Amino acid sequence: MNLFAYGTLMWPEVLESVAGRRMAGTRVVLEGYTRLRVKGQHYPVVVPSDGDSVEGTLYTGLTPAEFQCLDRFEGVEYERIEIDFDGTAAFVYVLSGDWTSIAASEPWNPEDLRPEHLAAFCSEYKGWRDLQS
Repeated sequence: MNLFAYGTLMWPEVLESVAGRRMAGTRVVLEGYTRLRVKGQHYPVVVPSDGDSVEGTLYTGLTPAEFQCLDRFEGVEYERIEIDFDGTAAFVYVLSGDWTSIAASEPWNPEDLRPEHLAAFCSEYKGWRDLQS
């Protein structure tokens, strides 16, 4: 099973905290989507958008158990769908239609997530303890 990460999961230390192991990824582009900031947060969502694209990281070889952890990490605001990257299937977490109000109109760029924001995200994220259960 493969994962396309476009937000905080692009950072190996965040993915390792969620999935339980460090993984190397490959840079790829997701066509037909745009990445938006979540209101009041340091992380993004992706939504369909004709003509746009999102750069991210493709991780391969994840297990079903690791995806269970990722599902808990992403929560109800995200829906896991399967996308094809030039013949390679991967899952991506997109904004669930029930939660469109959390997306800001401004784009989110990985360069905007400064080390202090990443540290704040990791210390403030309330789901870490739920991942361990």
